[in-house]
Amino acid sequence: MKKREFLKKLKQELIKYNIEDMDDLLNNYANYIDEKIAMGLSEEEAVKSFGTIEEIVREIVVSQKKQNVGEDIISSLSKKIMNFIEQFFHLIKTKEPKELLKIFIEILLFILFIAFCHIPVELLENFGKFLFSILSNPINQMFYLFWKIILNFAYILISISCFTKFISKRYFIKDISSTKNTKAKNEKTVLNFNIVQGLAIIFKFLAILFLLGLSIYLILMGIILCLCVYFLFYGIAYYGLYLIFLALFLLGFLFFQLLYRFVIDQKGNFKRILAFLTISFLLLGSGCILATFEIADTTFVNDAPSNLEIETLKEELPFTLDLTLIGNIGDYIVDNSLANIQIIYKYYPIATKVKTNIEKKDEKVYLNWDFHELKISKELIFQMLNDLKEKKIYNYYLEPQIIVRANEEQIKILKENRQKYYHNVAIYSECEFVRTYQVLDFLQRNNDDFTYVTLASFLDDDVYTVKLNSSLVPNLEKNAYYEFLFKTYQSFIDTDIEEIFKDSEVLKVVKTNLVGQEQIQDKSCRIFY
Repeated sequence: MKKREFLKKLKQELIKYNIEDMDDLLNNYANYIDEKIAMGLSEEEAVKSFGTIEEIVREIVVSQKKQNVGEDIISSLSKKIMNFIEQFFHLIKTKEPKELLKIFIEILLFILFIAFCHIPVELLENFGKFLFSILSNPINQMFYLFWKIILNFAYILISISCFTKFISKRYFIKDISSTKNTKAKNEKTVLNFNIVQGLAIIFKFLAILFLLGLSIYLILMGIILCLCVYFLFYGIAYYGLYLIFLALFLLGFLFFQLLYRFVIDQKGNFKRILAFLTISFLLLGSGCILATFEIADTTFVNDAPSNLEIETLKEELPFTLDLTLIGNIGDYIVDNSLANIQIIYKYYPIATKVKTNIEKKDEKVYLNWDFHELKISKELIFQMLNDLKEKKIYNYYLEPQIIVRANEEQIKILKENRQKYYHNVAIYSECEFVRTYQVLDFLQRNNDDFTYVTLASFLDDDVYTVKLNSSLVPNLEKNAYYEFLFKTYQSFIDTDIEEIFKDSEVLKVVKTNLVGQEQIQDKSCRIFY
C-alpha cells in the first residue's frame, strides 16, 4: 500500500470514531513514513511496518479514551483556550497590515451579527414574561428570572462557540498535503470560507437559539399534557382543549425535529413529515371545534365561591381636609360614629397571606399591600377541580378589596380630593364601566345642543335628570333601557346616578334588552393603578 492510499484510508477510519486532533495524527504518520523512506525502506515497507489500519485505529481509540479519563474538564478547556490564543497571535504575526485590517472588519461584522441575534432571545424573554404573568407575585418573578438566566446563559455559550468556530474555520484550517514536503506545509493556513458556509453558520446559529426556546416550550407542554391526563381521569370533560394541547405539542415536536436535522445536516423523510403535519392540524381543528361548544357550555362567575372565608385587615388614619387616598378603593361605607378613617382590606386567602403597607407622603396616603406568605391548600385545588367538572369557572381574586369606612362628610371630601388628584396627575389610569338605565322622559329645546333625560335605576330605585350631549342620544325612546358607557379616573364606582354623572364622562349610549337582575354591574374597576 502506498503512502497516499494509507493516509486516505486511515483518515476515513478515524472520522468514524470522531478522533480528536486527527490532522496532527495524520501528519505524524506522514512524517514517520518519510523518515523510514529516508532510512532506505520503500513506501510499501514503511506503511507495512505500522501494522494493519484496524490495529492502528484501535490503538488510537484506546489511547484517547485513557487520555480523556485522566484529563479533567477544566484542563481540557484551558488547553483549547490557550491553543486558540496561540493560533490567533500566530495569525497576527504572519499577516500583512492590509490582511489584518480585512480580518478585523470581518470579525467586527460577525460580532455585530451575534449582537443582532440577541433579538430572538429578547422575544423569548417577553414570551416567558407573558406566560408567567398568569401566576401571582412573587412566583411569576421567580420563574421569569430563572427563564431569563437560562436564555442569556445559553446565548453566551452559543455565541462564544460560534465565534471560535468562525475564527478557526476562516483562518486556522490547515491544508494537509500528501506530498513529500509535508513538514513545510504543516503550518500553512488557507482561507476555507465561502458565502454558502457563512449563510449555513448564520442559519444554524438562529436554529440553535430557536431549539432552546422549543425545548423549554416542549417541557411546559409536556407538563400541561400530564395535567390534561390527570383532569381526564378526574372526570373533567374538556376534550377539545386536550386535543388542542396535544396538537400544539406535536407541532412543537415536529418543528424541533426539523431544526435539529438542519443543524446536524441530516435529511428527513418528506412523506413522514407531511403525514405528521396533517395529523397535527386535524387534531388542532377538531379540538378547536369541540372546545368552542365546551366553552359555550361553561359558566363564568365573576366572583369567588360563596363558601370561601374572607380575611379582614384594618388600619386607622387621622382625617385632614387635604387627605388624598391613592389606591384601588373598592367601596365606601358610611359610619357617622367614627372620628378617624378606617382602611379595611378584605381578601380570600386562596394562595397567599396579605399584609398592609400604607405609606404617607405629605397629605397623600398610598394604600399599598404585600404578599408575605405563599400557600396552596389541597381543599382549594379539589374545589377548583370539582367546579371544572360542573363546567363552572370562578374569578378567584388574589388582590384584596380596599374599603374606606368614615362618616358621611369625610367620605365626600375624600372623593373630591381623589377626583382632583386623578384629573391633574401627569400619568393617570382611566377605567371604563357600563350602567343600564331606563329612560322615563326626555326634553330637547330648539337650537340646543343638549338633551335633558330623566333616568331610573333598577339597582336602588333612584331617579334623576341628567344633561347629555344630543349627539350621544339622537333617537331616544321613552320607557326603553339604555346602556351608558362611562369613563372615570377612580376605581370605586358609586351607585348613585347623580354621583356617577358628576364623577364620570359619558362615552356612548346604546339601547339594550337587559332588564332586572341582568342590569347589575360591578361596583368597582377591577384593573386600576
